[in-house]
Amino acid sequence: MTMQTNDKTGFGIGLGYMLGQLKFNTYVSKDSQAKAGYRLRRSVVWRDPPPPSLLPCIQQVLGIGDFLAHEFPIDGFTSIKSQKKLLLLLRTINKEYSVLSAFADKVGFHMWDWVWRNPMPSDYGNELAKWAEAYDIEHKSIMFEGTMEEPI
Repeated sequence: MTMQTNDKTGFGIGLGYMLGQLKFNTYVSKDSQAKAGYRLRRSVVWRDPPPPSLLPCIQQVLGIGDFLAHEFPIDGFTSIKSQKKLLLLLRTINKEYSVLSAFADKVGFHMWDWVWRNPMPSDYGNELAKWAEAYDIEHKSIMFEGTMEEPI
């Protein structure tokens, strides 16, 4: 039995898999080649690669974001270009369906989105220190959101 993917069911299945299986990574590392001495790295990868039977459903979702079939990121969204497309796709879908708070990786998504909205300064100095402090504060706040624990 083959699943038809030209309906909302296929779209919903693909979107659901993405919400449950995408893992968002952001971190800062020392880099002597970077102007500020540090480089922000980010990626979006699959916790478990999608099974072949779900690829048409996921492609239906990605098609909204102008991902062509040959660009399907089976290894994840690691390039800046593919991440920008994914961000635009997610924000577009969010206008119709409230999905941005539905990721299994809530903290990862929040910080990934935060670094897109708050780019790291390219010059070393006071601005970079302020950015790093804001990043740490944001990360701590999202880690404890909805819990009874107090941040350390």
